[in-house]
Parts: sequence; C-alpha cells; structure tokens
Amino acid sequence: MDDRQTEIRAGAGLEDSRINKEFIDFLNKWSSPIIMVFAVAALVWAGLRWLEEKKIAKVDSAFGELHAATAGGNPSPATLNALAAEYEGVRAVPELAKLTTVDLYLNAFLRGVQPGAMIGFDGQPLEESDKLDEQQRENYLEQAGTLAREVVTLTEGDEGKVLLTIQALIRSGSVAECKRDFDGARNHYQRVKTLAENAKIPSLVEFGQMRIDALESFDSDMQLPFQDDLVSLPGEESMDLPDETEVSIDGTDEMDDAPAPEEEVDSEENAESEAESDPESETEQP
Repeated sequence: MDDRQTEIRAGAGLEDSRINKEFIDFLNKWSSPIIMVFAVAALVWAGLRWLEEKKIAKVDSAFGELHAATAGGNPSPATLNALAAEYEGVRAVPELAKLTTVDLYLNAFLRGVQPGAMIGFDGQPLEESDKLDEQQRENYLEQAGTLAREVVTLTEGDEGKVLLTIQALIRSGSVAECKRDFDGARNHYQRVKTLAENAKIPSLVEFGQMRIDALESFDSDMQLPFQDDLVSLPGEESMDLPDETEVSIDGTDEMDDAPAPEEEVDSEENAESEAESDPESETEQP
C-alpha cells in the first residue's frame, strides 16, 4: 500500500468539520459589518468624486462667466461685482473681477465718463447724462482704492496669488497718484519691488523702480521758463516780446490815440457849416 494511506489519522474528518463550522460562524458574525464597511467606503469614494466633479464644473462656470463679462471690451461694474460675490473662494475669479472693476473706476475718474458708457468717434459719450461731475469722479476714485485694498487683503501671504497682490498694489499706487499722495504711492511701489524680488520676477522689479523714479518729477512743482531761459534751435530766430510801453493792459497799442470815426464825422460837418457861412465862398454862376 501507499505510505500516504498509513498516515490517515482517526478523527481527521471531525477536525475538518470543526474548522469549517468555525469559518461559517466567523462569516455569520463578521460578514455583515465587513460588507457594510465596503459599502460605506464605496459611497464615500463616489461622494468625493461627485463633489470634485461639481467643484470643477463650478470653476469652469466661474471662469466662463468672467470671460463672457469682459470679452465685449466694455464690461459692467455691477456684473463684475456680482460675479465676485457669487464665486467667492473659487480660485482667483473674485480677485480678477475686482481688479477689472478697479480699472473701470480709474478710467472713469480719468476720462470723466460713466463706466460702460457708449463712446462716440470723438471720444465723448453719446449720452450727455454719462458725463461725470467732480464729485462723481472722486467717488469712483474712492471705490477703486477700496477694491484694490480688498484684493491685497485677500491675496497677501498666499504664494500662489503673489501676482494678484502685486497687481492690486500697482493699482493702489495709481489711486494714490491721482490723489497726489506721492508718499503713499511710493510705499505701494516699494512693496511691489519687494514682492517681485522675493518671487524672482525682474520685470516687475524694474516696473516698481520706474514708478518710484517717475514720482520724483510728479512731486515737484512745474514752472514755466522765462524767455531768457529759452534756447533757440538752429536756424530759428528769437522773437522779442513787446515792451510794456508798447502794449497797454487792454491789448491796444499807440495807434489807439488816433481820432475815432465819430470825431472825424463831426469835424467834416463843422467844415461844411463854416463854408456855408463864409460869404466869400459864394461865387457867381456864369
């Protein structure tokens, strides 16, 4: 006989039966919780995937609406502000919408025209009501400064949004220049240089320094040169200004001393009357 048959132990079938029974008891005890865990894990994974797809769709929708609002070249500040509020926290959409609104407000201050107004070929608004008075221009300038500061607050300290912070600081400097606050503008441009140097963006470092250098000329009072300070170009003849004695205050010269036309008429009438009264002037007719 085969040696394997001699190794058959008595009661081996009972032991196998006991092992199978323990496995069945284990399945009866833990199969439901295990299945529940797997089911919950599957539901969580499906939920996370759904949330991610929804988040991506919201980002796509936000950028799509922002592009649609600015594609026409004449965006509405109200639309941009609504987008910034609706998509708050969605990537850089709120910051970009606010920066675009700042540009619109600055342009309105400089041109004296309502944002979004239709402009004719002569550069003037088609509607007279779209022209801004001085108080309205100042209000738009204040709103531009407020929005620029909000963007700085939202993005400052975030390395992924350093460019947005720099753009907001540049606009804050422009607002300060419009207010003739040259010290404030210089501080904004200095921060632009610092952030650009840390982010290793040399072009923006140069831009910040260029704006700081330009402030030196803006800060000084401009005076018109005197005639003695003017230098004639080659071939150009210098024109002497008339003396005070030659030109009177009201712009008339010495020729104004000539008799007026009324005086000449009066002198002619007097001469005719004298000729009629003189008897020697009468001559006989042939």
